[in-house]
Amino acid sequence: MNKLSGKTAVITGAAAGFGKATAFKFASENVANMTLVDLNENGLLETQKEIAQKYPSCKTIIVKADVSDEAAVKGFVERTVETFHSLDIIFNNAGIEGHAAKIADMPFDMFKRDLAVNLHSVFLGMKYAIGYMKDHGGGVIVNTASIGGLVALPGSCGYVATKHAILGLTKNGAAEYGKDGIRVNAVCPGFVMTDLHARVLKGLTGGAPEDVKKMIEDNSNATPMGRYGKPEEIADLVLFLASEDSAYISGVAIAIDGGFTVL
Repeated sequence: MNKLSGKTAVITGAAAGFGKATAFKFASENVANMTLVDLNENGLLETQKEIAQKYPSCKTIIVKADVSDEAAVKGFVERTVETFHSLDIIFNNAGIEGHAAKIADMPFDMFKRDLAVNLHSVFLGMKYAIGYMKDHGGGVIVNTASIGGLVALPGSCGYVATKHAILGLTKNGAAEYGKDGIRVNAVCPGFVMTDLHARVLKGLTGGAPEDVKKMIEDNSNATPMGRYGKPEEIADLVLFLASEDSAYISGVAIAIDGGFTVL
């Protein structure tokens, strides 16, 4: 239970879903310090409160921030270093489901918004974390991509474009900074019931309960393991990649999708 003992981590999208589950997983492994970032301040406060109750030795700060804004990202990285005097791990996880549309029907403004929130945020998180890590002994970066970074998801062109691009950034980061002691990897979750996925289902179906239920069943049936994943299962993989258990792994994108992308 000490895989992250003494480490300092930044987690974006920490108010819910993969980010919140990972914050608890890190705290359970004795991470010393965490900066929890999200636009949902109430959700952040709840995450912080629950961690303080269960893992009182873990020091946390919360930052309400738009991860697509360069000044905001630079700010929470700098605040982390100023507060904890270190930065060992960043989990670039925050993102949106994207506008549901095929390519010909995709408004350009919506496409640019998907790029800003899902892709620019990861670039900025990498840029400013690496800026510190390369001069301070290295570190670990984990980026949230998706099965949408590995295969097509018809009707989600903006989302798929951003997630494929995240894999490119991940590979370049690993190639450029490996000799600086920095490892960069990506996780590619399949179908996991989070608030974001619930919005995806609503966007693709129009929100009718029977249509949502049918899509959940279809997604489960299309997955060889026959079920949805759990946020905690994604957090287990992020922990593995953030810890020394994966000390010789860098530049990879790991599908955690119940076998969906092997078909």
